[in-house]
Amino acid sequence: MQPVLRLEQLVKRYGATTALGPVDIHVDKGELLTLLGPSGCGKTTTLHIIAGLTTPTDGKLLLAGRDVTKLAPPYRDIGLVFQNYALFPHRTIAQNVAFGLRMRKVPKDEITRRVRHMLDVVGLPGVEERYPHQLSGGQRQRVALARALVIEPSILLLDEPLSNLDALLRKRMRYELREIQRRLGITTVFVTHDQDEAFEMSDRVVLMHAGHVEQVGTPEELYDRPQTRFAAEFIGEASLIEGRIAEKTGEDVLVDVGHGLQIPARAVKPDMAAGSGAVLMTRPERVEVVQAGDSGSLPMSITKRVFQGERILFDLAAPGGQVFQSSVPSVEKFRRMQTGERVGVRLQECRAIPVGRP
Repeated sequence: MQPVLRLEQLVKRYGATTALGPVDIHVDKGELLTLLGPSGCGKTTTLHIIAGLTTPTDGKLLLAGRDVTKLAPPYRDIGLVFQNYALFPHRTIAQNVAFGLRMRKVPKDEITRRVRHMLDVVGLPGVEERYPHQLSGGQRQRVALARALVIEPSILLLDEPLSNLDALLRKRMRYELREIQRRLGITTVFVTHDQDEAFEMSDRVVLMHAGHVEQVGTPEELYDRPQTRFAAEFIGEASLIEGRIAEKTGEDVLVDVGHGLQIPARAVKPDMAAGSGAVLMTRPERVEVVQAGDSGSLPMSITKRVFQGERILFDLAAPGGQVFQSSVPSVEKFRRMQTGERVGVRLQECRAIPVGRP
């Protein structure tokens, strides 16, 4: 099946500086694809190129197989929700939502019907005659969404639309946005720097770094099998220790991290050979803390203890100085453990990541 949207070798330069690319991305019909990364990574530039607000220096943008690289925004059949919503303050909610329809010269009766229907879809019936300042932040966000959706675009673009909301409302709106997107089946590209948003809302995530695509995959794939050190550091919490692959059997490797400590792991790439450099990754929730001397455990000592309410975070030092983080439930046996105490540690589902860029 042909993707709804395809970016082919897109590059954006400003003078001698390359801000983006080359980037290759595709978005399938009905998919919610998230562009994730830190500030300055190129995700908003990519979104603006898709929307037609920025012209790429090189490359192509294909919409349903049609080259739209040089088309102006009104001719792209795309709906866009901005970070600040960009509502007209002196127009009613109905007039705000109807704006795109009026620009397309849709008949008045049809505009009224579609505006009311879309306000029902986003959960705001009966607000047509109010003004933006009379609504809450979450309600204004839904008005902006209704305005983007009412034109029935083939693709919806969301440019960090939740960043201006407080934490509790932001979390609730994630679920509401995702539910509306699924119900309508609309292909969506979402931009955020918040990995919790990306993981909770996305079918696939494009992790970006320094203008390049670092990794593409489902949230589970990015979390369980990061392909680079940057991906491992950016996605979730992780302990990362540089070493070398001592042995390799298929995907299973033994990573030598020094001072006689060799740890079994799964290689994230098939071409990682014995003798090559590797970064050992462990996730805190997969570092099991047991009593010192327990069968199959490594001897370590607690060097740091952080109480987080429902979890306790330990820093655990091996005899050679390597430090591993562990996140454990806040139950009595772990609450009794204190800094300086010797414990046993079992490392589960470790990953071996190549050194350097992909």
